[in-house]
Amino acid sequence: MIITVTDEIEKKSLLIGYKTFIHKRSLKAFTKKSGYGDDGGGYMGIFFKADLEEDPYEFQQELSEIKDNQVILNVSYPATISDDKDAEEVVYIDFDEFYDYLVEVVDERIAETPSDKAEYEHLLSEVKTVLGL
Repeated sequence: MIITVTDEIEKKSLLIGYKTFIHKRSLKAFTKKSGYGDDGGGYMGIFFKADLEEDPYEFQQELSEIKDNQVILNVSYPATISDDKDAEEVVYIDFDEFYDYLVEVVDERIAETPSDKAEYEHLLSEVKTVLGL
């Protein structure tokens, strides 16, 4: 069962859960408008529309709702807010909101490792360009 999350508090909670996976490797994927998951766990992933189009049968509902200027955060149990083990939660995020989220998380990464600042800023610049912002 797919649940579209629209509640801002729930959306923010899911994005906080995903921020662990925002690092250089995920940003490099985003510079190619390619999604990135949770390093093999299969519980959380960001997808661009083109990622969904690779399997239109599996992502039929998401493809009917996603706009060209959006990504989705796809979350499966046990990372979901719902306790339903069969639930799959989806958050639709506009590119500008997604970019602002990335900037916020990257600022945290730079604070943790200041020596990586130039590389992170370069990757963010590339992501911004690819998103057309």
